[in-house]
Amino acid sequence: MMNLLKPAVAALFAVSMLSSGAAHAQFGGLGKAIKKEAKQTKRDAEREAVDEAKNAIDNAIRGKGGTTGKRGSSSGSVALGTPSSALTSQTQCAGIALTNVTVGNLGSYTFQQGFSKEKRTGFINRKPGKVSGACIAPSLQPQEILYFEVDEKKYKAMDKGNDFTWQCVKSDDPGAGTVDYWTWHSDQYLGDSHMKLHCGNDQGVSDCATGTNSSRASAYTADRKKRGKYGISFLARLNERSSAKTEKLYCQYYNKRTGKSLVAFEYLSAPAR
Repeated sequence: MMNLLKPAVAALFAVSMLSSGAAHAQFGGLGKAIKKEAKQTKRDAEREAVDEAKNAIDNAIRGKGGTTGKRGSSSGSVALGTPSSALTSQTQCAGIALTNVTVGNLGSYTFQQGFSKEKRTGFINRKPGKVSGACIAPSLQPQEILYFEVDEKKYKAMDKGNDFTWQCVKSDDPGAGTVDYWTWHSDQYLGDSHMKLHCGNDQGVSDCATGTNSSRASAYTADRKKRGKYGISFLARLNERSSAKTEKLYCQYYNKRTGKSLVAFEYLSAPAR
């Protein structure tokens, strides 16, 4: 009797294994997708936490209530005007057009979906800027950010590898050479998720998207790539040195190989304390 049952048991075991394999094939991909989405959600949460921490640090340094979604100039701002010809004459423009020139802040904004209200970190208080003399961008108040776009192919062709560097001099004493108040080599302070705000935002920005930070960043990246553009952003940093004072700095994004600059502007450097 047992000998008769053995083939049947073996057959049932084989069917069970086949069914298990089919189920794994059918739902294994779903499991991977769920894990991938969970990891992405975690990364988005971590990025948002980093942004909020950065804002908190900036706010503590300023000793103010912080950057909010309300429009207006930076706290303690003074009229800057345009840099003098004595400064701009020392800048040789690279000849690559600057487009979508915008000045604003990195801070918290609110978006609404029905009755639900949520906060995100993004590029807020946006104001369009004008370029003069081919590459002289608008002047910046402390903690303001300059954003602009250039033709990606032309820009990449100019950089053969660490050719660009940020250079700043004191506006009232450029002959003293570059200042070393801070070190910043990147051409991007803002991330693409900062640029593509969530729809329903309180900033009145209609070029928006929904979804996670990652999905909105991807949407903005795709839009830039489609237009053949590359985004560059610069923060008018505070001077954290104990000897810091409020003074104007004239800065340029200088190409060491060609001797020409992609952009130049003046900004008000203020003490961090």
